[in-house]
Amino acid sequence: MPKIILKSNEAEIRYSTYIKMLIDLIKPKNLYLIGGRGVAKSTEIIAERSIDVIYDMPRASFAFVADTYVNLLTNIVPSVILGWTRKKFYEDYHYVADKEPPRHWPKPYVPATFFKHTISTFNGCKFYLKSLDRPSINAGISIAHLFGDEAKYFKRQKLNKILPTLRGDSVLLSHSHYFMGQTFCTDMPNTADGNDAWILDMEKNMDKEKILLIVQAALILNDLTMEWVLAKRRKASQRDIDLIERNMERWKKRLRKVRDNATFFYIVSSLANVDVLTLNYIKDQLESMEFDEFKTSVLSFKTSLRKSLRFYFKLTDACFYEDGYNYDYYDALGIRNNMTQTSRGLRYVSGKKPLEAGFDAGNMMSLVIGQEQGDILRCIKNFYTLVPEFVRELADKFLDFFSDHQNKILYLNTDRAANQYSQAKEDFANKLKQAIEWRDERPTKWHVIMNSVGAKNVEHYQEYDLANEMLEGKHKVLPRILIDAYECKELKSSLELAPMERVKGKIQKVKKSEKLPLERLPLESTNMSDAFKALVCQTKYMEQLKFGRFSNDTGVKVYS
Repeated sequence: MPKIILKSNEAEIRYSTYIKMLIDLIKPKNLYLIGGRGVAKSTEIIAERSIDVIYDMPRASFAFVADTYVNLLTNIVPSVILGWTRKKFYEDYHYVADKEPPRHWPKPYVPATFFKHTISTFNGCKFYLKSLDRPSINAGISIAHLFGDEAKYFKRQKLNKILPTLRGDSVLLSHSHYFMGQTFCTDMPNTADGNDAWILDMEKNMDKEKILLIVQAALILNDLTMEWVLAKRRKASQRDIDLIERNMERWKKRLRKVRDNATFFYIVSSLANVDVLTLNYIKDQLESMEFDEFKTSVLSFKTSLRKSLRFYFKLTDACFYEDGYNYDYYDALGIRNNMTQTSRGLRYVSGKKPLEAGFDAGNMMSLVIGQEQGDILRCIKNFYTLVPEFVRELADKFLDFFSDHQNKILYLNTDRAANQYSQAKEDFANKLKQAIEWRDERPTKWHVIMNSVGAKNVEHYQEYDLANEMLEGKHKVLPRILIDAYECKELKSSLELAPMERVKGKIQKVKKSEKLPLERLPLESTNMSDAFKALVCQTKYMEQLKFGRFSNDTGVKVYS
């Protein structure tokens, strides 16, 4: 076939990666994509697939799902909407959010009774928001296609409770091969980090021969489409054009038939988008990461459990809670609002009680906020800054988030290094105290009490004993530690990844991860775990550890 060069008024020119073009050719019912960093899974792949589904099933209902409702509102849906805009699918023309659509637009097959936190399209489609942490909002909704990003954070059992909502009306919608389909994207799950690798099991559902047939049929149809364009350009006879169009219709039907119930599972590395990311980006990642990590994050190689022992060996799923959001607060806001997360959006915070914090200083400033509630020490929020941001910015994040907290007392716990210049009042701890108590040369009404003045230095083995005792939660006197899995995401990752080693018979926390590039410190370094150490290893808890110890099966001497 002769080479065809389309004019600007005949086609829209877009850059695309090979995996994006492959997905556009196959258009499977079910898509499960594991992609490395920078593959643009939300803004390109999910955005394009959702537009296709909108056009293929007018008046149908769909849903976006994420691990938390807050993640949906603040990250996933905004990214998809950004992708829609890039593809010239515009708000108030193609869709509206948080409000009733224009009356002249077609109505969904399932009558709409509410519009807050939904998206309505010009052809009668409706998108709902679902999340694994709010099972109650998933009941009673019937949808025709389900979209999800960051699928490695989905727990298999919770996801299985949402999938039955994929039903729709087969009489009205079975013409579409997308009907009752799923679209899930993520980067490679790492089971050592607590990810659920359920998406890897979807590979067994793919019929490779069927996928090959789809690609072949799609390429034939693509060639016929180009032939039609060429015939139109050379002003061929109507008979020739009609012949091409009839042939196109035959292949459209064949393609539609072979796409039925097709599942496409694919693992792709960041190299798929190297033209945009550049080779230097890949080289920088290789130089800054350990090779095993590079294989997972960039090359999307499957992972295995770490052989090294964890410093926080008593850290289990039971140490985290996933119901920490107060959704009365978020339900009052809309998708297109400039949403601000504050302590009003947290369920397990007592505004009448003071707060406690653990602070770790360095090129990453880390702050873990806790509150003792009876026999529980609850880690409710963490904050961090990376240079050039500094103490002022960290204090601002705290002040903004807890602006409505009634009891304006904060007990600040730090390590000895943060207090080493306390007499000159030039240490990081006192700088943070001043930054929280004063902003723009005005008092904030907060009173920060330095809780670590005069405290002894805590050795690694002492933190090891105390933290694991409190994580296990069986001590007679010490409170049990519970951590918000979503608002303390960086803390969760830091604790899960912190390794230990023995040096001359003593337990040590391995801290070489703190030399990683800045942008990788929040989730991959031990920095946040050191702020956790400052919060947990208070003198009062160290003293309480002497009473009712746990059975230590590691052979390490318990602190006394």
